[in-house]
Parts: sequence; structure tokens; C-alpha cells
Amino acid sequence: MNKNGILWISATVIVIVFYLGRPLFRGEQPVSGTIGIEGKKITYLFPVDWETGEDITFMIRNDNPTVTGYYKWRSSDGKQGKAELVKKDKELSGKIPAPPPGSEVRWSVALRFGDKETTIPYGTEVTTRITGKVSIIIKILYPLFIFIGALFAVRGGLEYFNPQAKPRLYTIVTTIFYICLGFFVIPVKNFMLLAPGPGVLPAVGDMFTFESLFYPGLWIVVSTLVFFRVKPGLMLLSGGIVTLLFMIIPG
Repeated sequence: MNKNGILWISATVIVIVFYLGRPLFRGEQPVSGTIGIEGKKITYLFPVDWETGEDITFMIRNDNPTVTGYYKWRSSDGKQGKAELVKKDKELSGKIPAPPPGSEVRWSVALRFGDKETTIPYGTEVTTRITGKVSIIIKILYPLFIFIGALFAVRGGLEYFNPQAKPRLYTIVTTIFYICLGFFVIPVKNFMLLAPGPGVLPAVGDMFTFESLFYPGLWIVVSTLVFFRVKPGLMLLSGGIVTLLFMIIPG
């Protein structure tokens, strides 16, 4: 295998590792866990993000038929409530009325068994953010552009170790991807998440966030330095490293 192929494989592996770790570092994964009650497993999966239009629903896998429980919630719009978990076969489930987009719901689940009671997660409230509905096209384009942009950024950075480097090629492609991501995909995604009312235009700062400006801004600077031959290999390597680190920083 030639050196170019090795560099592409290396870049792909690096980006995949960072991309898979992205939800963990950014706190985007659902709250989940498994506990044991009287030797039986209780497994839960609670959402941290919820698209408006439907009530928040959650389910608990329950292998202990004696376990019941309840849940309490309060939303940032002032509403609150308490309800019993619905028991069915090996499941416990609940439903929370979803407030408008931009709101948060803080809720907790308590399980009863005999004369004892415990909360899941233990001693912790779950916070669920309510957003507007995002179209399937944007749901595909956003992670796709994040991944491909990072792939070209890292591959360009690895040109630092290539005696026959082509820094301008990777700089141009990476910059084009991040300009599209920052000035189109992210603003449209944010507009849909905010779900403003008819005739209402969100503030520019709500649509063009730091993330939407950082990626194109970084690579416009990198491309300028590369085209003026200011240590192009080192600039690409630095740009790739900064891109990977920013990709996993909590938003």
C-alpha cells in the first residue's frame, strides 16, 4: 500500500474514534443504566433531548414483578405534576406533557419495592431539553458535514508527514465543507430547533452560533496562511488538531 493510502486510513480511524466519542464528551447521550432490586434487573433509558409535538415518553425494563413507582416533573414554563408509572408485562412507562420549544423539563423517577423506595438515576434529576422538529435532510447533512469536514481536516494535517504534500488541495476542500456547514446547515438546524412562531425571525445570534462561525473561521484563516506559504504543513496539522478537539467540546 502506498503512503497516500496509509494516510487516508490513519485519518479515517482517527476521525471515527473522535466522532464516536463526541456524544459522550458533549453529554448528548440519553441517561441510561441498570440496577438490581432483589436480584432482578431494572434497566432504564431516559431522553435528554425531545422534539416538540409529542409528549415525552420513557420506558423502564422491569424484571421484578413486585416493583412499581411514580415520577415527578416540573418544566421551565412553570408547570409541574406527579403520576404513577404504568405497569405492563415487564415494562414500566410514563408520559410527561411537553412544553414549548426552548423549554426544559426536570424530572425524576422513584421505584417502590416492599416498604422501600429508590430513585433512578440514584439521587439525580433528569433534564430534558425541548426543541422544534428538525427535517430529515438536516439530520443527515449535519453529522455528514461534521464527519467529512473532520476527515479532510485530519487528512490535510497528516500531509505534514508527507514528503510530496499537497496542502492547498486539502485546505480548499476542507474550507468549502466547513463554509457550507457553518453558513447553511447549522443556521437552518438552529432555526428548526427554535421553532419560532409564524412571521417571527430568531435573533441572528441564535441561528449563527459560535459553532457555526468557528469551523469556517478557523479554516479560512488556515487556508489564507497555507496559500501565502506560511509553514503550510504545520498550519494544516494545527488546524486538524484544533478541529478534532472542538468537535468533542461540549456545546
